[in-house]
Amino acid sequence: MKFRPLIVLSLQTVVAFSALGGSAYSLVWLEGRREAEPVPRERFWNEKAPLVVVDAGHGGHDGGAVANGVIEKNMSLDIANRLKRELEAAGVRVVMTRSGDRFLTLDERAAMAGRHGAAAFVSVHLNTDGEGTEAEGIETYFAESKGLAARQLVSTGEGRTEGGGAEFARTVQRLVCGVTQAEDRGIKAREYAVVARAACPAVLVECGFITSASESVRLKQAGYRDKVADGIARGVVLFLQSRAARPGVIATVAK
Repeated sequence: MKFRPLIVLSLQTVVAFSALGGSAYSLVWLEGRREAEPVPRERFWNEKAPLVVVDAGHGGHDGGAVANGVIEKNMSLDIANRLKRELEAAGVRVVMTRSGDRFLTLDERAAMAGRHGAAAFVSVHLNTDGEGTEAEGIETYFAESKGLAARQLVSTGEGRTEGGGAEFARTVQRLVCGVTQAEDRGIKAREYAVVARAACPAVLVECGFITSASESVRLKQAGYRDKVADGIARGVVLFLQSRAARPGVIATVAK
């Protein structure tokens, strides 16, 4: 599989990231490889590794969408667990909102970002087409503004950073579509609670349409779910590394 063109990095960015113990190579491996390969088993963080909250959508009595033999709460947890493994392999610390079939409110999920001082929050979901069965592809959501509670956590120093949602979404969307070769449905701004109330850059990834006969077949394949998790992980790591390389946001990757 071919990725899109490499990101062109300024010398200043490369030097800044190198000072943190990384390299220009580690910033571009995410997009520069022609084949989808596992996230490298290396640590890129000179300081304490950043922490990411991974949220498996739905759970417990909330099964989410059901179509073509797929129950959203089960598949979202499966992909979230695969994402956790990929991120940890890259040296990122991970906290899961749920590790089993458990119900949590949207506020409980979002609050975990502030409680753990997360650098990023990723919510994993599956999509449905309410008007038919033809829609396919991956799309990533972000919030244009943060809720009051999230802003207060940032202002008191308990949150890691504010802003960055659109950039985070673009990075994850580009990488996950590159790895999976799924239709790129773009990024969308929505004030969904889990992304609007998380006190850090946050995205919600709709990993495919279970109402699509062909896409649901792919999603049922463990190898394809590995690719989805790999692509999301690449996007998360690239986003965190790019922010670590910028003056003034280094603190967002070290608690």
